[in-house]
Amino acid sequence: MAKKYGRVIEFYGESCPHCMSMKPIIQEIETETGASIQKLEVWNNKENSHKMEAHKEIIAEACGGFAGVPAFVNVDTKQALCGAHDKDDIIRLLEGEDCSDNICKPHTKNK
Repeated sequence: MAKKYGRVIEFYGESCPHCMSMKPIIQEIETETGASIQKLEVWNNKENSHKMEAHKEIIAEACGGFAGVPAFVNVDTKQALCGAHDKDDIIRLLEGEDCSDNICKPHTKNK
């Protein structure tokens, strides 16, 4: 049976160096897992910026009080990661692990 992944959105800025550094990592994750991460550019796209605003509270929690990019949101679990992360962190977010304090770890309910 194929692994089920949550619906994850990446909010990014077109010329953000941290966002650009994530591009090959996200492509690798999608290739390896078959998961799809929705990518929304928010610096130059007002509609996408409004979509990010809808997730501002959970993004700000991960970003230390503000909504920055890149930000990754698992819409199903209401978990977020802020900033550039390694492949394993993004996969854990996709898998629905607890990402409080901008660090993904297994939910205590799954232990």
